[in-house]
Amino acid sequence: MPAALPLATGSDDALLDVHAETRQLITDLRDAAQDGRHLASRFAEILTRTVEAYCNEFELRAEDLLARLEAPR
Repeated sequence: MPAALPLATGSDDALLDVHAETRQLITDLRDAAQDGRHLASRFAEILTRTVEAYCNEFELRAEDLLARLEAPR
């Protein structure tokens, strides 16, 4: 369980600590969001390439099969 934030007791040090922790939390969250965005972008690129490769292969196989079906026997 996280430590409780100090209450406003007039202690400047405690308030500075809270501000420092808050800034660090915001920085960490921003960095995590950027990392997540980069990761999602990378997975999207991989998925796009995989789907394109699969579709190209499927089209080649379908064309070959259609050509064999339409060829005179």
